[in-house]
Amino acid sequence: MEPQESRIYGIFNLPTEIDRFPPDPETEARHRAVTLVKTDTIRVVLVTMVSDGYMHEHDAPGPVTLQVLSGTMSLSVDGGEKRLSGGDLLSVAPGVRLEITCEDDGAFLLTIAHLSRTPDRGGRDADES
Repeated sequence: MEPQESRIYGIFNLPTEIDRFPPDPETEARHRAVTLVKTDTIRVVLVTMVSDGYMHEHDAPGPVTLQVLSGTMSLSVDGGEKRLSGGDLLSVAPGVRLEITCEDDGAFLLTIAHLSRTPDRGGRDADES
């Protein structure tokens, strides 16, 4: 059996990543998104936003989690309204429609699972980064 370390997709210090990828206030949506992890079965996206930034309504084919790291986000979730702040986590079923507006400058992790495939055995070695 391979050592556990060879199954690591990545190690990230989120405050450092937030500083590296600040939102772009000059764009219409007033946010920036960077994919931290991408495999056949999961995608983890860091999104930074300035106040009044937004992500248009969208859905995903698999389950989704949205974990607010900082700031306050207003979400339209399948027609209902939710308000999340730093430390809050929302999880939704496949196909649920989400629209996100940032009330205060902030950041969140969006994790999207893809269940159409069997999970692969692991990522790259930590030394290969």
